[in-house]
Amino acid sequence: MGSIRKLINRLSVGQKVMTVIIVEVMSYTMVTTIALMQIHAVGTEVKQMSDLYLPLFSSTESIRQQIQEGRLNLREIIFVGDRVVYDKDAEETYIAARVRYQDGNRDITYQISWAENLIGQSVRQSTDGNSLIKQYSPRLLTQLSNIQQASRIHNKRAEKIFRHVEDGSFLMGMEMVDEMSASEAVLNRELDNLVSYLQELKKASVDYAINVEKMASIFTILASIITVCVVIAIFFYIVKRNISKPLHILTDAINSFNAMTEVRETESERDLMGRGDELGMVSRSLNKLKHDLWAQGHDLRAAKEEAERANRAKSHFLAAASHDLRQPLHTMQMYIAALRHKLHDKDTLSIVADIDAVSISTGRLLNALLDVSQLEAGAVKPQFVDFPVQEVMRRVARAFKPLAYRKNLRLRVVPSSAFVRSDPVLLERIIGNFASNAMQYTDKGSVLLGCRLRGGQLAIEVWDTGPGIPSDQATAIFEDFHQLHNKERDRDKGLGLGLAIVRRLVTCLGHRLEHDSKVGQGSRFAVLVDIAEKTAVANEEEEQFEQFLRDLRNIVVLLIEDDLPALNATQQLLNFWGCRVLPARSLDEALVKVSESAATPDIVVADYRLPGGLNGTDAITRVQLALGVAIPAIIITGEVQTEEIKEISELGYRVLFKPVRPAKLRALMTHLLLQRAAPPQPEGDVRWSA
Repeated sequence: MGSIRKLINRLSVGQKVMTVIIVEVMSYTMVTTIALMQIHAVGTEVKQMSDLYLPLFSSTESIRQQIQEGRLNLREIIFVGDRVVYDKDAEETYIAARVRYQDGNRDITYQISWAENLIGQSVRQSTDGNSLIKQYSPRLLTQLSNIQQASRIHNKRAEKIFRHVEDGSFLMGMEMVDEMSASEAVLNRELDNLVSYLQELKKASVDYAINVEKMASIFTILASIITVCVVIAIFFYIVKRNISKPLHILTDAINSFNAMTEVRETESERDLMGRGDELGMVSRSLNKLKHDLWAQGHDLRAAKEEAERANRAKSHFLAAASHDLRQPLHTMQMYIAALRHKLHDKDTLSIVADIDAVSISTGRLLNALLDVSQLEAGAVKPQFVDFPVQEVMRRVARAFKPLAYRKNLRLRVVPSSAFVRSDPVLLERIIGNFASNAMQYTDKGSVLLGCRLRGGQLAIEVWDTGPGIPSDQATAIFEDFHQLHNKERDRDKGLGLGLAIVRRLVTCLGHRLEHDSKVGQGSRFAVLVDIAEKTAVANEEEEQFEQFLRDLRNIVVLLIEDDLPALNATQQLLNFWGCRVLPARSLDEALVKVSESAATPDIVVADYRLPGGLNGTDAITRVQLALGVAIPAIIITGEVQTEEIKEISELGYRVLFKPVRPAKLRALMTHLLLQRAAPPQPEGDVRWSA
């Protein structure tokens, strides 16, 4: 059995299929051969029966004819019998009739003898022990013997009549005429029996042929069915054991393969690889591929580990470098803002303004890079609410009115009463970047903010009359640091990250971005937002916001900053805004200042990194526990690690990234103080500082 299995495994799939076909052909050939043999047997039997029946029947008729002629001859002898001894003509008639009778009797004897020989020859030629000829031959021979015996009796009686005629005592033999009639009747009766036996043989032969035909048909059908079933079973066995099962083994090997784990072949896989057919070739190729992929996976794993080590080192370096860069920039901007309040000389203020512009440009670059990194890391999670789109457009227009005035551009806002569902902070950042891009590249004409209905969505659009964007640059403008009209890299024209941030923000919000432009005529940028149902919106917050922007006097601020220059600069700035500042460089110092102060802080501004293994969130939490009240808090950080930023946002604190622009700090403080009396709202993830 094992050698047969090995032989089958050496065959190809095509050879296996051809083997099945050959088996099927051989099976049908065998069935056909057996059927033909049955037909041949029937034909032989029928031929032998025909060769026996027809001559015997003809011989019987010949004997019957000889008997009739003998009767006529006897009548003629009887007619002239009494005159033979004295009448020459009668004698001649007698002699001629006697000769004819005797010849006929010899012919009867010959016919009987010939029939017996024919039956014997047929019996000897028949190879089947159960043939009809062998079954009927004894009866036929017996009947021929009876005919011969009756013919002898009949002939003896005729010879007696012949002797009486020749002796001249014919009248004495006349009583034998009746005996002749009786013996002739017996002879005819025996002939009739022989004919009856021949008819039975003929009928039996026909019945035999019919039965053999039925049996041959039934056998052929059954043999065909059995052959088909056997062939199907063989084919199923070959397909299952030699094709289907190996394919399952290959499929399992592919599904269970992992390029990162060492390749180990199972017993079934080794057996499959030892086959000589196509599946064995595929198995060997797959095994080689698995080993090659494992080797590559080993190399990739090593490279991945090296890349992860390099990425961790890069992250640590970026975090340290970012903090070290942001801290002095942050301190510098605080000092510049405080310095402006102390100087009155125009030339000196101009120099301070230039210094401020340089610091703002550097801070803008760092913030933009941080924005991109946070979006790429997925740290920004939008908070969807329903709000009037007009508020966002009004805030954007208010932010860019001074720049439009300086460039002598007309900034128009088309009023809209639509409500949209989005994140208002992130959406404002998108529209603000559109407006900033339009303002930077438009030297004359106007910039338009408006909305258009698009089915169930609202397209918030920004139009400008700038130089336009070539069609081949329509996609490239959304790439990082890509600028069309700033080859000299003028910082006043931006950094080339505004539209890149827009692209990421739109993807984050699930909105759709549109852009079209004509060179020399201007550009259109739009974001498509879902329309929401209108809700009642109070304007008191806007009025209070304007009031607080103008006046932060007597606001008690707990300022926690371990860096002394940054602490001094921020304290001086807050003092110029009219705030009462409680400065502290550590948590312990902050708790002391709070306990000694007669007034409860209205807001806490804390650096994230603090001495003693603590951070700003820990310090704010301890202060709130000490006071027993929830105080609005702002975390100022230079960190870029997404895990730390997520931790801050999950605690509900607002984040400002260093370097912080004074106006931004003041706006956020104002916003938090406005919300202090209202129920606290969930903050979710990082809220943008720009």
